[in-house]
This record gives sequence, C-alpha cells and structure tokens, in this order.
Amino acid sequence: MPAVPPPMRGNLKSTVAETIALRILDGTYPPGGTLPTEADLLGSLGVSRTCLREALQILVGKGLITSRPKHGTSVRPELDWNYLDDQMLTWRQKVVPQGQLLAELVSIREMVEPEAAALAAQNASEEEIAAMREALDAMGLADGNRTPATQAADVRFHRLMLTASGNALLSGLGACIENALRASIRITSHPGVSDPIALGQHAKVLDAIAARAPERAREEMRKLMGMTRALLTRVKALD
Repeated sequence: MPAVPPPMRGNLKSTVAETIALRILDGTYPPGGTLPTEADLLGSLGVSRTCLREALQILVGKGLITSRPKHGTSVRPELDWNYLDDQMLTWRQKVVPQGQLLAELVSIREMVEPEAAALAAQNASEEEIAAMREALDAMGLADGNRTPATQAADVRFHRLMLTASGNALLSGLGACIENALRASIRITSHPGVSDPIALGQHAKVLDAIAARAPERAREEMRKLMGMTRALLTRVKALD
C-alpha cells in the first residue's frame, strides 16, 4: 500500500519529495519500475504540476529516479541511490528497522572515524584542535549526562574531527556520521540502557590528535567505536 502522504505544510515540494521517496524506499515503487503518471500523482497528492516537477527534481538529485521522453519516470537501481545524502538518511529511518539502520551506521563509523582521527593527528590546525576541545568541554557540562546541548556538542566534536582530517571527502561524510550519532543517542532512551557520554575516551582521542600521534589517535578512536558497538549489542539483547 502506498505511503500515506504526510500533512502538506511547510516546504511543499520537500513534503511531496519525501512522500514519493518513502514509497520508493519501502518498495511500493520498486527499482526498475515506473512511477504513476503525472496525472495520477497530481490526483493522489493534490498539488500543482510545478510543485510535483520540483519534487521529482529533488529525487533525481538523490539518484532515486530518472526521466526519459516517452518512457515516463522510472526508479533507478539501488546501486545508484545516494544513501549518504542527509535527506536520504532521514527518509530511510522511517522505513528501515532501527536495529538494521543503526548497525549500518555504526559499521560506517568503525571504518571511517579511526582513520579520520589518525589523519587529524597529522593535519589538524591549532584552531581546529581548539574547536574540538571546546566541543569536548561542552559535552561535559552535564557531568556526562545526555542533554540536547551535550548531544549537539558530541555531534560537533566528531564532525570537527572529520574536517580536521584535511580530506574533503571525509568531511563530506559528516551528515552520515551525524545521523549515526543521533541514531545512537536515540536508543539511550531504552529503559534497560544507561549510556552517559564517554567523556574520558573522547578526551583520549583528542589528546592523541593534539600530540600529533596518528597511531594512538587511531587506536583510541577504535576503542570509542568499540564502546558504541557494545551498546548496540546490549540494546539488541534487550529487545
């Protein structure tokens, strides 16, 4: 059954794009298939032709669909989908089981962040290190407990580290890392889980970066990722 369109408010073309994207992601409109005709979409969504076409252009940019004259609009193969796009990550959270999505995101972090930490130890400017230290200090304002402010600081710490790596492509993974962190944070609401911010381990990562010690930075970040993996395992055991 096609996804029920969310209330049409705010940025209308974005809402329409999300509605169609969710139908693609949940298999209502499968890869290789074609979308309903423009007339059918206009009728079901109740929007203008201009709005619909702008929404479809958003989906073209995500690699989800393609349009060809006389062939209509078709769903592209999954290998063409831009899974690391910030909106795509948000949309997938609405159709993919939480455990599966979190496992994917943690795996990406395990592959990326230790190497980013090592590169940051080599390439970070003093200003970037100072900004990371400010983020670390902000993470500790509630004695390690999670609040909206300390969670934002946690995200900022990791995104700053990616930027400090000096690799623009790694920095571009910031949206993925941010979604992974926020997904990890959400599961701390599980009644059987207590997950204060690992301030001490974050500090060890930063100390290694500031000391220009790539191997130590890599290892300390691996330990931090191991703590996140252990949390995921605990949550799975409780569900």
